Amino acid sequence: MEIFNEMYGTYYRVVQEILAQKRGLTRQEMTEIVRERGFDESGLHLLPQLMDQWHLMVEQDAGVYAGILKRDWMPVQGILEKRWLKTVLRDPRMGLFLTDNEIAGLERDLGAYDVLFDVDTIWRFDQFQDGDAYLEPGYRARFGLVLQGLEEKRELKLEYQVRDGERMTGTFLPFRLEFSQKNDKFRLLCFRKGDLKPFTLNLAKVVDVRVGTRMDVVLPEHKAELVMVKCLVVDHRNAVDRALIHFADYKKKAFRTERENVFELVIYCTRGDLTELVIQILSFGPMIQVLEPASVVGELKARLARQLAL
Repeated sequence: MEIFNEMYGTYYRVVQEILAQKRGLTRQEMTEIVRERGFDESGLHLLPQLMDQWHLMVEQDAGVYAGILKRDWMPVQGILEKRWLKTVLRDPRMGLFLTDNEIAGLERDLGAYDVLFDVDTIWRFDQFQDGDAYLEPGYRARFGLVLQGLEEKRELKLEYQVRDGERMTGTFLPFRLEFSQKNDKFRLLCFRKGDLKPFTLNLAKVVDVRVGTRMDVVLPEHKAELVMVKCLVVDHRNAVDRALIHFADYKKKAFRTERENVFELVIYCTRGDLTELVIQILSFGPMIQVLEPASVVGELKARLARQLAL
């Protein structure tokens, strides 16, 4: 049985969208829905499961499929999920996306349920201990303004601490927020207004934020120091599915190869996160082989050599 929190994840939302269609769909139309609402690699497994394994889509005419549901799908929440939601509310990062009143209201709604575990129960041995100060009121306020700028597509006037005693000020166009699990920090990907130079700014070093006018430009893809890491994944012990979930926070693409049960996985990673990515790849053991770039292959070999020498 799939874990309950997958019920409201991306794949379930994609399936819900396909099944909610009131007309027949071709395989191409279903593929477009998957690409629009899911990930580039979602169609590798999702469509065959829909039609051949779960039998949720039945062929009506030649090449046209319809869902088997006779009424609209209504989500439900079980006790385990409510306990999980209450546990997630205790994450200090929740205060960045919800107000104190919203969190308090949800806590009251879930008052009859126990948490699954405390935050202090988990010990992360591969994470730095100097993460962002999520509970600090000033950080929360600045984060909220950055989030507002992203959601409303507004310019941000930022004051940023470059190094001790030196600050940078300017108007930036927000593109995306990223979170580094290894560093326990949020980063803002943005462009400087005027020349559209890409920047990656640590949220903890943002000293002041002011939300400006709506942006009047279409931003290009933020390609600051992106490195393409090409791998082969052997689909043994569900390694492909595990890899797609494990690397979900990276932009990536997956392809079938001519070799049976071997997939090609391309991961796009910022240069500053390469060390974190290498550690994650090593956790898959022989199931993943890195083909390029040579610098990442060399880093993997060096780490393996140090482990063998212990």
